[in-house]
Amino acid sequence: MRRAILIVFLAGFVAAAALPQEPDDPLTTDTLVEATARAAAIFARSAPGIVARERLEQRGRRGFVQVLEQQAKKQDGDTTVKLPPKFHTHIVISDYALGQIGATRAIHELRSILTIDGHTISPADKARHSLAIGIQSEDDELKHRLLENFERNRLEGAVTDFGPLILLFTAAARPHYMFTMGHERRLNGVPMIALDYTQTSGATGLTVFHERTMNVRSTHGEIWLRNGDLLPLRIIMDAETPVTGALQVRDNAVVDYTPTPFGLAPAHIHHMQYLGPDLLVENDLQYSGYQRLTPGILP
Repeated sequence: MRRAILIVFLAGFVAAAALPQEPDDPLTTDTLVEATARAAAIFARSAPGIVARERLEQRGRRGFVQVLEQQAKKQDGDTTVKLPPKFHTHIVISDYALGQIGATRAIHELRSILTIDGHTISPADKARHSLAIGIQSEDDELKHRLLENFERNRLEGAVTDFGPLILLFTAAARPHYMFTMGHERRLNGVPMIALDYTQTSGATGLTVFHERTMNVRSTHGEIWLRNGDLLPLRIIMDAETPVTGALQVRDNAVVDYTPTPFGLAPAHIHHMQYLGPDLLVENDLQYSGYQRLTPGILP
């Protein structure tokens, strides 16, 4: 597998990310955008250094990445693609963290894999130690290895970097999006209001890592905010990228966030990737047991 498609605050501060509406205050697009930007700003400060246990259940076509790479290299415009018919399923348990990488200190997902399909890849104490060193180290090469852990273990279309998706909607990024008021929604029985978005410009978006290079895809979708306090708890994202001719790869992701003692954090991510109408890979990720690593103290 050579390609990867590619919080400390008390709980009370999380609710402050989006101020409650007074009963007579009308909801506006600007109100929802500003509430999302406040939550993103708090996430940017609180996310680095939190760790959790991640469970990935993946169903993907074995070898489809190589098919897409071969197709992209064709120069004759032929768009006929024969996808591998067989799906393979994997269960991957990892220690997961959010850390800062590069000169811009951008927040990315880092992980140290414990088991794949029940087979031990790294003992739990060693995996957590490696993750802690990676978070605290200034060595970006080490952090890139942790970021690319799925890729190096040859999973089908492994995904990273959906967890920090809320950071696309900071106040500084607002000019790069068109926002409109969406419909009422419900999430686990809780009333929500949707904010529709379409990216129109800018250098941010879905970050895709491939053979140690990075590119960014423009996105569109919905942000769901809880009615009571306008806390964004779900982000739905679609992104398309051309392969060759009329062929496009489309990614759909649903990222659910939850308040924790350490700030807003990913709780569940569901990602599906298609080539035209055909499913390539489905990833279902769940997170539990959030903790914060104390700087200078390695487990």
